[in-house]
Amino acid sequence: METSTYDIHLCSLTEWSVRHIRDIFEASTDEQSLRAISTTFAEDLDASVNGAPLTREGIKQLVLAMRRSSPRGLNVEWLQAVEASSDPTTNRGGSFGGVYVIRGIQKTIPGFSRPVDFERHKTVTVKIASQSSSLHFDSRRIVNLVFVASDNRVDRQASL
Repeated sequence: METSTYDIHLCSLTEWSVRHIRDIFEASTDEQSLRAISTTFAEDLDASVNGAPLTREGIKQLVLAMRRSSPRGLNVEWLQAVEASSDPTTNRGGSFGGVYVIRGIQKTIPGFSRPVDFERHKTVTVKIASQSSSLHFDSRRIVNLVFVASDNRVDRQASL
């Protein structure tokens, strides 16, 4: 009896990262966003935001809060990305760094009668690793994450 072994071709770490981050922030529902978080970050994730430790649960709470502050939905624009695959023939792991902007955030601030538009600017560095030795499916997850983020008010006059 012949057994077929099929090894999937994995996309680059950049393609994987861009798709997964968009799936998290641009998902149609909170449930889809939470599902995307579970397929992006390892259970034992080691992470920090602006120098403070962050758990996977903390990431969920940050994402959900951001989504709730966005009545029209969030949009991710990547400005820069760089990767270093541990093995370029398989792309099963390595390092990735990038800069992106999340648009669509609204905040209520004192002195304004309506919510004000903000953008979140993020710089991230991550380590991505396969969670299984099987070559038959994509088990990559972010195992280490360091990001710096700041919210910047959108100046509507500048865009007119």
